[in-house]
Amino acid sequence: MFKIDKKIPGSAIMEPCDSLTFNKEEARPDVVCDADFRSIPFTSTDYEVLDSSTDRSFLLMDGNEHLHIETAEKFCNKLKCSDTAKIKVVSIFGNTGDGKSHTMNHTFFRGEEVFKTSAEQNSCTLGVYAAMQKDMGVLCLDTEGLLSTSKKSNRRMRMLLKILAISDIVIYRTRSERLHSDMYDFLGTASKAFCLHFSQALQSIQGSANLGPAVIIFHETRHTKPLENSVEESAGDKLRDYFSRLNYDIDAFSSLRYVGIQTSSNSTTDYKKLIAALRVDLENTTVRSPRQPSVIYKAMRSLNKKFSCEIVEKSINPFPEQYFTCPILCVSCNRRCQHSMGHESQNHSNANPCLLQYQFDNKVELCKSCYKNGREVAVTRTDGWTHSVINCPHCGEIAKAFKYWGTAQDCDAIQTQAVHVWKDGNILTKGPTHSGQMVLDRVGYVCEAFSNFSSQPTGVLKEWCADKVAPKYWKPNHEIINCFSCKKNFEKTGLRKHHCRGCGEGFCDLCTKHRMPVPSRKWFEHVRVCSDCHQKLLKQPDAIPGPNNTGPEETDVTVRKCGETIYNTISNVASVALECTKDIIKDTARPDYWVPDSKALHCNLCEMQFGTAEELVSAGTLNEIPFKGGDNKRHHCRRCGQGVCSECSKSRRPVPERGWLEDVRVCDACVNDDIAIRTNGADHDTKFKPTTSVDDPKAKVE
Repeated sequence: MFKIDKKIPGSAIMEPCDSLTFNKEEARPDVVCDADFRSIPFTSTDYEVLDSSTDRSFLLMDGNEHLHIETAEKFCNKLKCSDTAKIKVVSIFGNTGDGKSHTMNHTFFRGEEVFKTSAEQNSCTLGVYAAMQKDMGVLCLDTEGLLSTSKKSNRRMRMLLKILAISDIVIYRTRSERLHSDMYDFLGTASKAFCLHFSQALQSIQGSANLGPAVIIFHETRHTKPLENSVEESAGDKLRDYFSRLNYDIDAFSSLRYVGIQTSSNSTTDYKKLIAALRVDLENTTVRSPRQPSVIYKAMRSLNKKFSCEIVEKSINPFPEQYFTCPILCVSCNRRCQHSMGHESQNHSNANPCLLQYQFDNKVELCKSCYKNGREVAVTRTDGWTHSVINCPHCGEIAKAFKYWGTAQDCDAIQTQAVHVWKDGNILTKGPTHSGQMVLDRVGYVCEAFSNFSSQPTGVLKEWCADKVAPKYWKPNHEIINCFSCKKNFEKTGLRKHHCRGCGEGFCDLCTKHRMPVPSRKWFEHVRVCSDCHQKLLKQPDAIPGPNNTGPEETDVTVRKCGETIYNTISNVASVALECTKDIIKDTARPDYWVPDSKALHCNLCEMQFGTAEELVSAGTLNEIPFKGGDNKRHHCRRCGQGVCSECSKSRRPVPERGWLEDVRVCDACVNDDIAIRTNGADHDTKFKPTTSVDDPKAKVE
């Protein structure tokens, strides 16, 4: 246990020294700081290894994050203590020139210059220095100051955060008339880094999770009053409130204390309050217990090894660009216009490349030959039925891009580039009416309405006809409610019924994926069988599988074979003649701002995969969702052009800025945006009609 209740000669905790004043010729703090005049270091810190050790302190880590102690044994020798000793780590942080070394010397060593101090402009502490206070059982760490003119500020910040992570008590020393934002920034960053990175790393090293260090903010003022405790709230509560207002989470720290003092210009700093706060945290072992020096060294070495990669040092441009540049942003890439405010004679521009997004139709095609010569010349396309002729104003006809199923293929003669779309411009430009797609919408509406009207009678009639031509050992369709194997409900999932040619039971497509002959049932070609029949037929090819194993003389599959042949022939012809033609017309008439089907694989809102019910079951995405018709069909929002499912696009309203003057499909996200605009009272040029439900027979569907 610590010996801080006893009065030990030479103990700074019990007997602070008042002998050091600002007027004497003795050792002084790093830089004398006044509220009226703040010293600024004029020379830059270049992180050369400068050792400012004294007889009782040594360089633990230099500014390049290199440990100067190789092993735990050498660490104990430097501290002049055995590895069986139990010690706590106390580190100090603060801005350069605020007297961190001076504070450590007077708090723990009765004013003796254990850590070097200087009145020069150059920082005297570069890196981290260590010294042992044996009477207290405390390892003292003096760190490099913040806000210095170092060229490697990011590396310095990472070094300080690693030292903070292995500390038990942290003193943040500040000499200012008011608490500045740099203190909140540093401690808020330290708390976040500890929670996200250091806590897990320390747990793997020490084997147990723990909270971060206890933090003491030592605030010294000259002309203003420090924070004071009141009946309503303490000074620590006020600090936590300030951190919360700045959106900083400090839950990583085990405690937060505030020690504020006011020192007149003709008196010395009084460290009694700081010593009392340190006494409380040193005696508290409920959260942080003393550790062996080897444990502390191994934790520090492991953190330094884990977080030691190179950091790109980027200089911060102090010129406030946002004060004077145009505030308009590109809606596609969110970059800012680079011109000055009020540039009426110039269009918005940004030299950085933009992000291609189909809903903004911000793709342009340039002549590659002209582009290589330093000119950006847009090409034009003359579309034909089989190919597109690409013309350049300078080079003439440069290529012919043949079409595949109505879509022009990529061409090597053109360079594709995304252009910026500025917010104050006409983002959704009014173009020609999408007459081709409108015709398809009307045809699709008629087909879907007829399909919905006749789906139930057609399904019943289809099952009745299938039962009439089915073999006797097949289970009737009206008796099949669930899949015989996986027990999925056909009506809820929309899955299609299939019969195993071996046992005659009803299955879904996924449970009858095997194909093999069933000679005992007179199926001599490869036909659909379930998994159980597949295993039985592999062992006994001539066996009669299934519970309904009637004799071969009672099995007549000729009628079913003829029915399947006729049905498959008609289906294949209809698929080639109708579906392919429909796809060609759809690709030709589709608006340019729509996201292509090849890239719209999931609903943009609910992220449900598009496809048939069987495809969704195979992908593992269908979970008893009652899709209409069993499939999750792909649709496009007429406003944003994103691919959406029918459940996320039930609303119907006109989109005149896109050329849709009648009620068309609009996704829920666009509808919510319109509601938010109206609620906030923003001006909107487009007047929408009341939302129409998809169940309305007058609604247009895709």
